[in-house]
Amino acid sequence: MSSIIHEKNVPAVMKDGTILYADVFRPQGEGKYPVLLQRTPYNKAFLPLTTMVLDPIAAAHQGYVVIIQDVRGRFESEGEPFYIYKNEYQDGFDSVEWAASLPYSDGNVGMYGLSYKGMTQFQAAAMQPPHLKAIFPITWGADAFMYRGGALELGLLISWSLATIGPNAVVKAKKGKEDFGREFMQLVDAIDHIEEAGFQQLPLQDSEWLKLGDGFASFVHDILEHEMRDEFHQEIGLKEKAARFNVPVFGLAGWYDLLLGQDLEHYETWKHKNHTKLMIGPWAHAGFAPQVGELNFGLSASSLLLDMKTDLTSLQLQWFDYWLKGIQNGIIDEAPVKIFVMGENKWRSEQEWPLQRTVYTPYYFESNGKANTKNGDGSLSINMPQDENFDTYVYDPANPVPTLGGNHLLPANYPRGPIDQQYIEEREDVLVYCSGLLTEDLEVTGPVKVILYASSSAVDTDFTAKLVDVHSNGKAINIADGIIRAKYRENNQPPSLITPNEVYRYEIDLLATSNVFKKGHKLRVEISSSNFPRFDRNLNTGESGKDSKEMIAATQKIYHSEKYPSHILLPVIP
Repeated sequence: MSSIIHEKNVPAVMKDGTILYADVFRPQGEGKYPVLLQRTPYNKAFLPLTTMVLDPIAAAHQGYVVIIQDVRGRFESEGEPFYIYKNEYQDGFDSVEWAASLPYSDGNVGMYGLSYKGMTQFQAAAMQPPHLKAIFPITWGADAFMYRGGALELGLLISWSLATIGPNAVVKAKKGKEDFGREFMQLVDAIDHIEEAGFQQLPLQDSEWLKLGDGFASFVHDILEHEMRDEFHQEIGLKEKAARFNVPVFGLAGWYDLLLGQDLEHYETWKHKNHTKLMIGPWAHAGFAPQVGELNFGLSASSLLLDMKTDLTSLQLQWFDYWLKGIQNGIIDEAPVKIFVMGENKWRSEQEWPLQRTVYTPYYFESNGKANTKNGDGSLSINMPQDENFDTYVYDPANPVPTLGGNHLLPANYPRGPIDQQYIEEREDVLVYCSGLLTEDLEVTGPVKVILYASSSAVDTDFTAKLVDVHSNGKAINIADGIIRAKYRENNQPPSLITPNEVYRYEIDLLATSNVFKKGHKLRVEISSSNFPRFDRNLNTGESGKDSKEMIAATQKIYHSEKYPSHILLPVIP
């Protein structure tokens, strides 16, 4: 099998007659082979992206047909203007069955891909195409619900819609028309000035770029209109359709990935099924190098030599060899969960997620009322505070705390992943609570949350929390973080404003992590009210930035006492 055939723009006719086009890599010569299908909105011909997680040439040499297809309305494929996730259920079913029917296919189909291309696998699987035998989604997400704790994931929505979807969408809408050149250059200008045109823009729904390409991003308006997980999100999303999945799933996620929360939430809905696997590395979105942010996690964290055993392409092919070719290679007998433990920088196999042996341990906030900045008197203790006390800061949405590292999708001038937070900790509107030096290693693996007792002078506001590992050299490395919007403090309930200066209990979800805080390090928690432009700014008026631009400053008080025991709840592994 020394030669590979590469066919371009192979047509697939969908149920409604729309033609989607794919590029095909396959072994030369007679024979029928299993198919690996990737469905992408990012241009099937852009090989640096389409081959990022699996080498189609290597797969073809190993006896697979690899098909990379443009989804409906994108690049070479026909169809109405692209709308996030809308058509991927039926088109996914049709594409799987088309792939199974090709003359060089043996009828066994697997799907693979990263991000949106991970979501398309689950959407196809939810339709139960009879020839889909296994999937390998990587940081896949579960829906278009771009809100966390009630706050809009502004960076994700704007960066993805404007810079990733925008160019081809405007070309599709305006090519050959008189205003094509003008509109395309307006889009380029908005991308080049994304801070002003996207992030800083108020009201959000009045953004000029949303008018381009005959309103190419109509889904943005819909996402802005639906702040709760209502019927709009349920129709597009996967959560309510988990019972339909009947194919084996190998899911790959990242501790610093922007989709980690959705991935873990979605995993909860299908982990009970047989033959599912979950693997979580130290990565940010769409990156599988050992260097993540400011930390180097070692070669075993690289997609070139995962766990010092195999590369990412070979791992996927091992999965598909078992399910599509029936090769007994032992992968099914491996532990269902594999996690990368940061700090120790080692992979570890587990039988479940979260881990049953977890000891959830509260670390309480304490101070004499001056926890502002890293030089303040804030501390963390395993003992509940007795004295009545609180810390105060002013949150001004005109001067928000900037995003620095973490799980985001922002332009390259915003570094992702683990980044030294000392610059942030110099701000007066950031409260810092820090433990003493650890006398022994402390492993924190699992879901993390902060219970916060706070008041505000505003009728609505935000509170943010960040878990930080302070290294022996003083670097303050972010581990996990989260946000809560006051009016969405009651989970899954309609929004309700708060009474100014009244104390409320807030639960801030910091998602999850696996990190060993080493002996000689310190635990640290930051509390503030903004993380911009990763999340939109709360204007403190009760109005949304979607349709308002008026903003006021708010005085925030964080309480810590026996009555109001603000704390972080850590999943400690004994």
